Amino acid sequence: MKTLITSPRLATVLVTSLLLGGCVGTTPINNAQTGSAIGAVLGGVAGNQFGSGDGKTAMTILGTAMGSYLGSQWGAQLDARDQQNLGQSIYSGRPATWQNPNTGYQYNVNPGQVYRASVNNQSTICRPVTIMGTIDGRNQNIQTQACQDSRGQWQLTR
Repeated sequence: MKTLITSPRLATVLVTSLLLGGCVGTTPINNAQTGSAIGAVLGGVAGNQFGSGDGKTAMTILGTAMGSYLGSQWGAQLDARDQQNLGQSIYSGRPATWQNPNTGYQYNVNPGQVYRASVNNQSTICRPVTIMGTIDGRNQNIQTQACQDSRGQWQLTR
């Protein structure tokens, strides 16, 4: 029987793309979804650095799954006050630092310069955003992007 996909890496990339493709829609994604997607990519890249042969493929898959889970947990930790502080920083374009009094988690947000981009086939204003958080004593670093929706509201888009 002939195999259509001969490279385990290609198979892993295709499966991951299909799984993450299910997250794409017309409504803005939430923090847990953003964290999951970013964690999956970073976990897959990290997992690919270990093992050899079929073990490398297994580590890539494991890294993708673990990264997705950990990223979604990190994203879900942003409560309403954190979301408000994050939104104000993105809106103003100024860095912000705060500590959540309920969780003790610390956040550092650094929005970048605005630029014009195409999102969902529409031209809009976006800016890169770096979010550094200290959660349960572990440092998390997320590189993401925020874009204005049709109402001028900033939304995290990836």
